[in-house]
Parts: sequence; structure tokens; C-alpha cells
Amino acid sequence: MTTWLVEFFPQVESDPHSPGLGQEIPCYRIFPEHEPERWIAQTNAALTQATQEEFALLIADALSKILM
Repeated sequence: MTTWLVEFFPQVESDPHSPGLGQEIPCYRIFPEHEPERWIAQTNAALTQATQEEFALLIADALSKILM
């Protein structure tokens, strides 16, 4: 049985006028518990952080139940 987990993995949008500064864009990745480098999905950055987190948790839960 594989347990699927969610990781908050924000991306940073760089600002060409202020190197080193940028806006953090929320993103969540879904991956198997024992292979975090093998993520299989990530959320859509166009959605709010709360919506992304909810979707990511639903995906991880569904995968954990389906792929027993």
C-alpha cells in the first residue's frame, strides 16, 4: 500500500527590476511517501492557495485509497 503525501512547494516569480526579490506563487506537489522526488502532480498556480491545498489533499487521499 502506498501512501501519497502533499508538499507545499512554492515557486518564485522573479522581478527583473529587483534581482533577488520576487513574488511567491503557491504550489502543492503530490508524491508517494517513500519517493518524494517522484511527484506525479502539482496544483494550478492560477487558483487560490486554499483551493490548491484542498485539491492536493483530495488527490492524495484518493490515490492512497485507490492504489492499495
